[in-house]
Amino acid sequence: MSITRINTNTQALLAGSYLAKTEYQLSKTMARLSSGLRINTGADDPSGVALAKGFTAQIGGTQMAIQNAQDALSIMQLADAAMNSAMDIMLRMRDIAVKAASDVTVTTAQRKSMEQEYISLKTEFQRRKSQTTFNSKTLFSGAMSGRQVQIGPNNGTSNRMSIRVPVLSVGGIGAPGATVGRSLLIAHVSGNTGTRAQSAIQYIQSCINNLADLQSAVGVQEAGLQRIIDDLSSANVNMNAARSRIQDADMAAEVSEFARAQVISQSATAMIAQANAQPQTVMKLLGIAG
Repeated sequence: MSITRINTNTQALLAGSYLAKTEYQLSKTMARLSSGLRINTGADDPSGVALAKGFTAQIGGTQMAIQNAQDALSIMQLADAAMNSAMDIMLRMRDIAVKAASDVTVTTAQRKSMEQEYISLKTEFQRRKSQTTFNSKTLFSGAMSGRQVQIGPNNGTSNRMSIRVPVLSVGGIGAPGATVGRSLLIAHVSGNTGTRAQSAIQYIQSCINNLADLQSAVGVQEAGLQRIIDDLSSANVNMNAARSRIQDADMAAEVSEFARAQVISQSATAMIAQANAQPQTVMKLLGIAG
């Protein structure tokens, strides 16, 4: 620009243009430092916005899937604990039967006393079977068999799992009408021996074996759900890391950029002042003191 032309101050316009760009960059940097996000509007990174929102949807779905799996695991853990309690009952019933099977030291009167405890234990077994609930749902009624759990963020069979809480019926204990299960430790005839108690030993052992199989099936599902929770948690961490790389601001880099933009802004402002001062030399040509 010729300093003798005063209608258009090209130097000032050029400095002003650079200042406007710097101020825009400074405002973006301040927004990133204020929010901690690299992307605050769609204009900041249009493709990055789409990726980040996609990851956000997957992360939210994965977190809910983790919660679903944890709820299902709680159900199976409750069932497992109830089966442990049921096993304790049957082990005690077996002990009573073993004691009552001995003719050497046990009298008929004593067998009758043992029989009362045996009956009481069977009643408690049935009570626990019907009273074990989760969120008002009875676990061992069969209603919790084949229930679907959403264990993934998307639709599809691979994102669902079927769980099964088995019916707690082991050879007739607690089930009305089971002859051996209802029969007691003595035959109620004069001169009875421990024969009936001996049969009860075998019967209770069979029930114990059946319950152990049911508890094993529940344990397999517990282990499977825990693995699913671990996998989902790992995926959740990785997706959060991926979203962070796209969306989050690098605070160290942004602070450096902010300092750089501030220096350039101040320099551009000074240059505008200098450019505006240059046309004043024309006043000397006119003999006007500046």
